[in-house]
Formats: sequence, structure tokens, C-alpha cells
Amino acid sequence: MDAVTALVEILILLGIGLLTPGPNALTCFSHSGLFGRKSNIKLITGMAIGFISIELFVGLLVHNLEDNAQALQVLHWIGMVFLALMALTMFRINPSKIVIDENNAPLGLKTGILMQYVNGKEWAFIIIMMSQFMQPFGGGMIGIGVIVFISLTICVSAMIGWTFFGHRLNNYFTDPVIGKRIFNISGVLLSLLWVAFLFQGPPVPVV
Repeated sequence: MDAVTALVEILILLGIGLLTPGPNALTCFSHSGLFGRKSNIKLITGMAIGFISIELFVGLLVHNLEDNAQALQVLHWIGMVFLALMALTMFRINPSKIVIDENNAPLGLKTGILMQYVNGKEWAFIIIMMSQFMQPFGGGMIGIGVIVFISLTICVSAMIGWTFFGHRLNNYFTDPVIGKRIFNISGVLLSLLWVAFLFQGPPVPVV
């Protein structure tokens, strides 16, 4: 896989990830709807910090295991399991339960960071991105840096977008009919992505 192909594929991967509402997106639009757009500044900053830390951890892990075929396969399938669980979760979400209590205080930096470590969807996408695209982007710290830059830029921009459309999106996602349809479509997209990576298989160790 060359760098251009890798760039196209990672953009598609990120696009699907951002179009399918996960914990970060749902929190951003609900939180901004309740407390205003400015309340999301610290929250998104925390999300970015948590996101970078996980990407660096996974990236360094993949880098240290890049000549170990069995370890790369295990890492690949861990990501696949997370992705499959997120796809199933999308089909089971009850839109009426997407609620943030108005009586609670606005969420901040620490919450944004900690959210990333319990976000199965994020772990799935980061593991797959690092294991599949690190080498085409130069390998080692260069490959990790390129992936972090691309994904962080796009993801933070998306969270800002979710924030600005919070009031409008909140009505759609919590609607029993429309919301359920949106999450079912998201589940189908994640399932198709899972099938695509199933056929692509785990990364090949560096010789």
C-alpha cells in the first residue's frame, strides 16, 4: 500500500467513524445543547488530550511489535472485536435514553480525557489505523505522527461541528423513529467496515 492509497483509506475510515455517532459526538451535541457552545471548549480539549495519548500508546505498541506476526494479528483482532461490539451497540441503542441531566454541572477537561479510555469505538479505530497505515506513512515515529496529525485534525473539527449543530441534532437523535433509523444505518456502516477489514486481514510484519 502506498502513501496515497493509505491516505484515501484512512480518510474513508475516519469519515465512517465520524458519521456514525459515538460517545464523543453524542456528548458534544447534547452538552452544547444544554450548556451552550462555549461549555464544550474544555470538554473537547480533554477529548483531544485523551485521544493523542491513546494514539501514541497504540502507535508505539504497534511499532515495537511490527516484526512479530502473531502479536500484530492479536492486536488486529482486538480492534476487530471492539468494532464488532460497537456495530452491535448501534443496533441496540434506545434513542429516548440519550439524555444529559440539566441539573448536572457542565463537563470539563478531566471528563473529556477519561471518556476516551472507555470508548470502545475509539480503541477499535485507533488500533486498526495504527496497525494498517503506520508503514505506508513512513513507519515508526514518522508514521505515528502523520496518523496522529490527520486523525486529530479531522476529529477535533468534527467535534466542533457536532457542538455547533447540537440543538438541531439533539432533536433528531432522541426521536424514537428517526433516531432509531440513524443508529441502525450507523450499525450497517460499521458492519460493512468490519467486513472490509476482515477481507483485508491483519498487517504483514516488516521484513
